[in-house]
Amino acid sequence: MNLYTSKTEAVAKKAFEAAGNGDYETVVHLIDHSFNTEDCDEKGNSLLHYAVLGKNQKLVKYLVERCKMDPAWANQSMCTPYDLAAGTPLEDYIKGVCGFSLGECYRNPVLRGMHPDPSIVRVGEDYYMVNSSFVIFPCIPISHSKDLVHWKTIGYAVTDEKWAKKYLGNLESGRGFWAPDISYHNGRFYICATLRNNDDAPFIQTQMVTSSDEPAGPYGTPVIHNVLGIDPSIFTDDDGKRYMLVNRGARIMEISEDGTKLLSLPELIWYGHSGHAPEGPHLLKKDGYYYCFLAEGGTGKGHMISVARSRKLYGPYENCPYNPIMHQWDEMGAIQCCGHGKPVETPDGRWFMVYLCSRFIDGTWGMTGRETCLDEITWTLDGWPLVNGRKGPSYMAPVPFPEKSGKVISRIGQSVWFTPRTRDITRVRTGEDGILWIRGDGLDLCSRQCQSLLIQFQPDFGFYAEFEMWIPGEETNEFTSDAGMTLYYDENTYIKFGVTKNLVFVTEYVNNAYVRTKSMKFDFQGRVLFGVETDGLNRTFLLNNEILWRWTDVTSICSEGLTKGKRFTGAAYGVYVNGSNLLCWRQHSKI
Repeated sequence: MNLYTSKTEAVAKKAFEAAGNGDYETVVHLIDHSFNTEDCDEKGNSLLHYAVLGKNQKLVKYLVERCKMDPAWANQSMCTPYDLAAGTPLEDYIKGVCGFSLGECYRNPVLRGMHPDPSIVRVGEDYYMVNSSFVIFPCIPISHSKDLVHWKTIGYAVTDEKWAKKYLGNLESGRGFWAPDISYHNGRFYICATLRNNDDAPFIQTQMVTSSDEPAGPYGTPVIHNVLGIDPSIFTDDDGKRYMLVNRGARIMEISEDGTKLLSLPELIWYGHSGHAPEGPHLLKKDGYYYCFLAEGGTGKGHMISVARSRKLYGPYENCPYNPIMHQWDEMGAIQCCGHGKPVETPDGRWFMVYLCSRFIDGTWGMTGRETCLDEITWTLDGWPLVNGRKGPSYMAPVPFPEKSGKVISRIGQSVWFTPRTRDITRVRTGEDGILWIRGDGLDLCSRQCQSLLIQFQPDFGFYAEFEMWIPGEETNEFTSDAGMTLYYDENTYIKFGVTKNLVFVTEYVNNAYVRTKSMKFDFQGRVLFGVETDGLNRTFLLNNEILWRWTDVTSICSEGLTKGKRFTGAAYGVYVNGSNLLCWRQHSKI
């Protein structure tokens, strides 16, 4: 879809109005003579959105059957014409077109909030996925699913505070663990990832390998290989030999069975379809072919997935004639930047791809970071895989295993609290009763060494978070610092909404300075209730259920909010202490 231009605006608005009024003749006339059905409005609503609201079934059928408009195409708010038809006579018609009911579909992204660079493996009827964590601790979340749609975090690949402090403790934000891969071999799970160091390190890119006989862990002490490249993955051939792939393109090297030793130097087997930023290599062997999958085009709106194949492991590899096999062709699509994927086969012989994507507020601000999508792979008669029929990402699709609906855990929950780089357990802990304990370390959030905060990643563009804060009864020290909630991206951009002994304030930090602050007198008596409501770029700050301030255009706490270093994580929220006091929090609600 395309936003109408100044030349087509008048005709488009006339067509939208006619469709909304159910005016079949006018809409058909405009389509015949001047209106382009690819045009949509500023909010991404297509002509079919308006036609469904107009409730003229003849017009809806004309747009779907003659003009081939998709009732499962989403506007910028992720609403489809199918959604708008719910509860009307049009719902049954669209169900027949789509082949699934509204209750028998899933919505992309399947993992929302910061879940970039997915890798997946199936063992029996269980699926396991890992995602990048950068400098966040605990590191590299491991998720489990029975149906590919509903996921629950079950563990982390790196949980040793001392190890994390040694390897992550001084890293700039955006470095750390990039693009992990999970695989299974001889009863053991293997996770590898790039450990991206600062640019002044002896090796700026290294490859980490760890393993466990249980998918949730605990995993062993990681082994670090000083090999330049990113996005490692492990492939096991039919003869039992094991290999690691890294970029650029797909470079392959033999490794020991346990992944702790490198047995050869990296050798290029395929550089990709486009030649632009080829990364994220994965190998799959099927029907006598080695299929090599790559992410290409950079992680912006040019992102894509391509594939090549060969009868021999080291090639030469033949480019797929249908490349790229996944790409968002639609500039107005609500889901963008689709790439970096890995295929998985289901027990019944079907194939699916998990891949990363981004969603943007106003087409610009990727507040939630990169997320995880799922789409089915079909194989052409000449043996090539196509993701979602090469149509780009789906917004809604039939659930892969309808018989398991209602028997699986709902969308992933965030029960774990994170800290940047590592965790000082003498200062920060979480209780079984849900209470969070933080003793300040005297450092503000702009310091890389600050450990006196706990965060979770923003789950969507709209949500509400509320925390009660108090000084424990046994704490006798005077409250001499500030403490409260934080809206956090990294040490370079964040917002603090907090209290001191006699003030309540909200302040925004951007690139070495606090750039705007609001404050008012407040008498802190040892207990207070913070609340922050998020609606796109707007944030509302509440203290003890009273609205104090509303800020619009809060753009700093997302990847696009500042050009500095590596910024491709996601917005977070949480609680902090700046000073030396011990304080407690209880999270009341989140939507």
